[in-house]
Order: sequence, then C-alpha cells, then structure tokens
Amino acid sequence: MPKRITVQGRRRNHLPLRLNLMFFIVFLLFAILIFRLGVVQIVNGEQIAREVQKTELIASKYEVPRGKIYDRDGRLLVDTISKYSIVYRRSQTTKLEERLEVASRLAKIIELPKDDWKVTERDKKDYWIAVNKDESDERYRKAADAKYSLEQQAELTTSEEDQIRLDTITEEDIDFDDETLELIAIKHNMEVGYALDPQLVKVGASPEEMAIIDENLEDLPGVTVEPFYERSYPYKETLRGLFGKYAQIPAEQQAEFKAKGYSMNDRVGNSFLEQQYEQLLRGKPAYDVYTTFNGQPIGEPTREEGEAGKDLVLTVDAKYQQQVDQILRQAIKMGRGMGSRYLKEGYAVVMNPKTGEILAMSGQKLDTSTNKFSDVAINNVLTSLQIGSTIKGATVAAGLQTGVIEQNEVIMDAPVTIGGMTKKSYVNMGAITDLKALERSSNVYMFQIALRLSKYSQTGPISPNVDKAAALMQNYYSQFGLGVTTGVDLPYEAKGVQGIPDRVTLLMDRVIGQYDAFTPLQVAQYISTLANGGYRVQPHFLKEVRTANSTEESMKKVEYSFETNYLNRVNIDQDHIDHVREGLHRVVKGDQGTARIIAQTGIDAAAKTGTAQVSVYGEDGLALRNGKEPVRSLNSNLVGWAPYDNPEMAWAVFLPYMEQEAVNSRIGHDLIKAYFDVKDIPWQTKGQ
Repeated sequence: MPKRITVQGRRRNHLPLRLNLMFFIVFLLFAILIFRLGVVQIVNGEQIAREVQKTELIASKYEVPRGKIYDRDGRLLVDTISKYSIVYRRSQTTKLEERLEVASRLAKIIELPKDDWKVTERDKKDYWIAVNKDESDERYRKAADAKYSLEQQAELTTSEEDQIRLDTITEEDIDFDDETLELIAIKHNMEVGYALDPQLVKVGASPEEMAIIDENLEDLPGVTVEPFYERSYPYKETLRGLFGKYAQIPAEQQAEFKAKGYSMNDRVGNSFLEQQYEQLLRGKPAYDVYTTFNGQPIGEPTREEGEAGKDLVLTVDAKYQQQVDQILRQAIKMGRGMGSRYLKEGYAVVMNPKTGEILAMSGQKLDTSTNKFSDVAINNVLTSLQIGSTIKGATVAAGLQTGVIEQNEVIMDAPVTIGGMTKKSYVNMGAITDLKALERSSNVYMFQIALRLSKYSQTGPISPNVDKAAALMQNYYSQFGLGVTTGVDLPYEAKGVQGIPDRVTLLMDRVIGQYDAFTPLQVAQYISTLANGGYRVQPHFLKEVRTANSTEESMKKVEYSFETNYLNRVNIDQDHIDHVREGLHRVVKGDQGTARIIAQTGIDAAAKTGTAQVSVYGEDGLALRNGKEPVRSLNSNLVGWAPYDNPEMAWAVFLPYMEQEAVNSRIGHDLIKAYFDVKDIPWQTKGQ
C-alpha cells in the first residue's frame, strides 16, 4: 500500500500570503480614496463650493412705520404717514435688457414728476449704450485700436474699457427728449440699490396707476405697489430744525450703516434728534426670505414680521414753544424798530433747572428781503456768542471761593487804568458790595477780582500771575458748564470759544464776559446750576420711550424714562452759592436792579442782564475787504430763573447786535408770564 503524503504544513504556509495580499488591496483602496478626497478638496473644492452656494437664502426687506414724536403733553410733533408707492425688486440674475424693458413699460403707465428726475450724464450714456449696443461696440473697437496695441487691450481693466466706451458718446447722442429722459429717470430709480432690495421708483402712485400696474403684474416682473412712509409735521415749523432730516444714507456714511445691516437705499435720521434716536425710531424691518438657486427664487418666501419704531415723548411743551418763538419774533421786530438795524436773529433756551428737561428751545432769524422768519433753534447748540455780564454770577462765586473777596466786601467802583488803558463800569458807582455789584452790573468789582487773582498791583511791585489766574477762572466757569459740552442728547454740539489771556487786561475782559464765547445752551446750563444750588444737570430732550401707538393713558406702555443726570457739583461752598443767588435776586427785586421789569410779572424771580461789545463787518454782516473799521455793536443777553426759592424754569436769551438793552429784560418778563400763564402781557402782540 502506497505511503500517504500529508500537505497540511504547506497549506499553512499559503495563508499569510493571502492575508497580506488582501491587506495590500485594502490599503491601496484607502490610498485611492484619500487621494480622491484630496483632489476633491484641494483641486475641485472651490468649484464645488460655488455649486453649493448656488442655493442660498436671500432676504427682501419691507419698510415698517417709523416711530412718532410727541411733546410732553402728548401733542403729536412728528407724524409718520403712508403713501402707496411703486417699488421695484430685481433678482441677482436680472439682466440689463430685462430692466430696460420693465422701465419702458412703466414709463407708459406712470407719470414721474420732473422734480423727481435724478438723471445724470452717466445715466444718459448708459442708456444710449444699452439701446445702441452694436454701434457702441464698433466705436469702442475703433477707439481702442487707435490708442492701444492688441497686447495692451488684453490688459485693460473693466473700468478702463467702460471709460473708453463712454468717451465715444457725444453730446448729440444724449440729447434726449422729455419722454426718453423720464424713462431714463425710471431706470435710474430701479437700479439704486442691491438685488432684492426695494428700489423706490415713484412716491405716491395715483389710483389709476396702481390699478393698471395691478392688472399687468405678469408683464412687470419685480414691480409692486407698497406703502412708503414719510414724515409730516403737524406744528409746521415749530422745532422743525431740531428734529433733523429723515433721508437716504449720505454717501460718506454708507459703509458705517452697511455694517449695521442697512441697505444702501434705506432712509435714516441723518441729523439732530432723528439721528440721535435712529435705532429707536427705525423699528425692525420686515423680510421675505427666499431660497434661491442660481439667483432665482424657489417656491414661496417665508415672512419675518417687522416691528414699528418706538415713539418718543420729548420734554418740550409745544404750546409754550410756540409762545417763545413768538416772543423772540416780536423782540426782533421791536429792536429793529428802535434802531438796531443789524439785529436779525434771536435765541432762547428754557429748561427745568432741577431735572435738565428742555422746555423750549427757540431760534428765530429774519430775512429782511421778505420780512419772514425762519427756525434756527439748532444754533442754540452750534453757535457761540459772547455773553457779557451774565457771567458775573460765576465770577463772584469764584472770587468768594478763592478768598480774593469776602461776602459783602466793599470795593470802590471807579475807573481802573492799566498800561495807559482805562477800564470802567457804564457809570461810576462809588463804594459797593458784591451784592450791589451784581444788582447794578458793576464791571470794576469784577476787574478787582481778576487783579487780585493775578496778584497785579497798580501801586506796588508788579508781579503778574495772569496764566494761573486765567486757568483758575476757566476751571470755575467749566464747573458751571461754560466752555465744556453740556451732554445734551444730540449727535453734536459746540464747546464754545475760549482764548488764552496773556495779559491782565484780557483777563479783566474774561471776567465780565467780553473775551470768551459760549452757546446759549451752555449759558442755560450755567444759570440752572446757580438756580438749583450748585448742581450741573445734563440738559435733555428725551422724556420717555413708548411702544408704537401707545399714547393713550389707558394703553400707555413706557419702555424707558430719562432720569435726571447730575454731571457735577461745583466746588464752591453752599453759602457762597446762596450769596450769589441773592445778588441775582436783587437784579429783579432791588431798587437799582437792571431787570426790574421782570418783577411786574408777580412771580418772584432772579436774573442777570448782559451786554457784550461785538464788531459788525459791513451792513450785510460780512467782513469788509477794503480796510474800513468795523461797526461796533452789542450782544444783548439775559439769564434767570423762577420762582426764586423753588425754580421750575431757567432761561438764557441772546439777541446779537441789539443796541437797546431793555428789550432782553422784556423777553424774560414775557417768558415768565407765558410759562405761568399770567395774563395781560403788556408789550407782546399775540397771534402774530
């Protein structure tokens, strides 16, 4: 029997080989897969990302009503009204030819007023190129060949090519008739902003236009009729300048607003209160969110509801504001009638000295050619004027605190001569105290404070220390709000104009208000600080923020109330503050007070008159260039508060180029009577 041969050992030797082969194949497959993933990621990643991005979400914005503005008693000052208007939205893939076709159809339906034609030369040339494409291409080729080689043409940028094309168009080419210009204007309005953003074609469509568009929507892709919100002013010009403008975003601010989520054709508050409270007034726009593929919407959009803007309640009283406006207008007319021919404007700020609430802010400017007034109230914040003797309350307070004078100290009011220059009061008053100096508005008493601060001696060794004295006085004035921003809730305000007195005579001018210049609002803050016992309060216009349309008491929803903000307490002892307050009280109550007419109101008050010598360069108020001496004139001013012990109102009045000093006190007289509703105002003619 043959011998059996076993092969078991040989089979065991073949098994590892097969496993190795299998592992190698798996490794090779993984390597290929990794390689392919690398190719996809590195080589084709950008292309694939672009394909994925062909499907994206795009939002189309819809306006919501802007918040309204009310006065402190609920009177509507700034309203938001709706006008149905024609709006166009283009997709990301809408071609120029398609937009031109829609514009042509719209031009046959709507009538766009000529005042709304915003057609530029570039718009005309772009239109000519669009309707004369073949001829434009031919002209471009000839112009490019004449100026550049083929190699240079290949390197031209798109903007350079466009410029060559535009330069070939002549004036005769774009000498269009009105019908064509209206079409171009419509096309311009359709292309202001970005794709899917609402482009306002026409504000206030007629019922006939809306009906025709509604019947032809299929032939007008992208065109809709939607509410468009505009501002209206029930009180007309009252406070109009302070509200500011609501208009399209200025070109220089587009980047800033784009970063905040605005579209370039959005309208915003771009000055004063509209700008200050833009985020509250704007509300939350509504959106239709589309899913798009290759720039085209897919299916129906998802609506994200918006929210109307917040309503603002201001601190001003509209009725009182109108009275203050009228008081100023009458004062300007009176002053001109008394011979102040350069007087053309006046300013008044009335605020609550305890809370900082601005009760009225008026600026009136007369156009002598038409005899009509315009509102320039914002100049109370932006214009700096010399304030004259109204500063003397702060000067005496600083003199008392520094110890260079004492309460009730007697000083001789007589002319002071320094370096051949004689400086004096309007009359030699003899021996007077600080209280009498305020009552009668002594210059010399203030001069002595300046001289003592600077250690200047008229008889002994001269050791002037003007720089330190000037800086010290500036510091005290700043504590009262003079020469520093007031903190008012507006986007910008002037700080005033302060010089650097380098000789004692200029320091003497400073302490009587003849050197520096401040805004009427700064001066109102200064006198309010004296009125309330030494606390500088932030002036403000905002009283409350409410949800939209919640002005009725039963439905009122207050979201925010402005709280009184004390900026600082002046570094002056309380008894010195009270002493100065008594001096200003005597300006009204004293037998020699310069504002005694205010006492006729029957309301106990304090005040300070002031005049500042200023130059008028020519009868038109402009600088002369022929070397003539300027005309000398006066700024006539008044500050004060009432009632004296428990003040509810403080004011600052400025009348530039007013020669008759008595008129400023009469304004204070009328401000008090109007505020406290005291009857029989003797010199004001109501209803004009």
